[in-house]
Amino acid sequence: MKKGIFFFVLLATLCGPVLPADWRAELNSFFGDEKTVDHRGAVGFLQGQIESLSKEDKPVACGMLAYLHGQLGDKRNEYQRLGEYFEKYGAVGMGFTFLPLFVRNSVLRYLRDWQLRYPWVFKIGFVVPGDTEPATLLANPPETILLGVEMASDVYYKLMDDEKVLKGGRFHRGFNAVAIQAWKLFRKPGVFSLVLEFKAGDLIVQRELAIGVQMDQVGIMGKPSGGRKDEEFLLEMYFGADLLASSRKTLPSAREMGIEAPPPTGKYDPFGPGYQNEPRIPNSIPIMALPAAIMEAIKALKKKDEVEPVPPPKLQTDMLVSFKRPNARGDDIEVRARVSLGLQEIRFLSYSLVDRPPGV
Repeated sequence: MKKGIFFFVLLATLCGPVLPADWRAELNSFFGDEKTVDHRGAVGFLQGQIESLSKEDKPVACGMLAYLHGQLGDKRNEYQRLGEYFEKYGAVGMGFTFLPLFVRNSVLRYLRDWQLRYPWVFKIGFVVPGDTEPATLLANPPETILLGVEMASDVYYKLMDDEKVLKGGRFHRGFNAVAIQAWKLFRKPGVFSLVLEFKAGDLIVQRELAIGVQMDQVGIMGKPSGGRKDEEFLLEMYFGADLLASSRKTLPSAREMGIEAPPPTGKYDPFGPGYQNEPRIPNSIPIMALPAAIMEAIKALKKKDEVEPVPPPKLQTDMLVSFKRPNARGDDIEVRARVSLGLQEIRFLSYSLVDRPPGV
């Protein structure tokens, strides 16, 4: 009886569904030793597996694909996977301990080298004052707006508009600011594209930014530009029902009054008569109070030499700009423009291949 039960259990085990093999073990099968590594086979295997992997395994597979494409000299796919590894997964894949030692060391050196050079962007936004006061009403639309970028390290950059370079240079680690010409932004509502490009060695990272502008007209500001017209009235004289005389009169509007000020006398008395101009400060200090006075003087000197820390600039992805603008009749109207900043796309390119057609 026991033999029969054991037979059926064994049969059910053999005929049951086959569990998929561990992807790590299958990947290791392409790394026999340092002379028999099959990089191309490992790439083909991982490309077919990465989408079905768990969230914990995808960063590891993505970093491995970047490394393997680099070993094959395929920069286009290498930089695409490398960009995903940093931007999408945050370079959190540290589970490479399953690899053979010689492969593991090579992968870790590769990723560590790129981690030091990759153009990490902590934050991008519009530079706004640190206070929370409402937007000041400007006499004209602003000529420029300030774009702030916080970087993890020094990097070369270019700011482009429709493939035209607007600014370029070097961003330093920490906060950086770039002034953007805003005449096009506040001319009419719309969405405007800018490309912020970073270069790290042969790697180019392009961030396509979208600046959206919405405008609301609040109302007419102040008096009409033509000024107030003089008021007219009609004066008529009747005798009974008969009109004897008629005359049209104009009543001039109120004009600004000019008040003549008396000429200066040459004497200046800011406090008025009866002010005690002599300071009531004692000209001596008691001997017992001398140490306290010396300490106060030292503290005052220290405070004078201290430099107050400057708060970091505030970066926002939305801001409100209010300004005046004449309408078709020449009246000044208040315009409130809501400006927003968004990321449309990130591209990862090779500097050495950027001018070559695909497949070359």
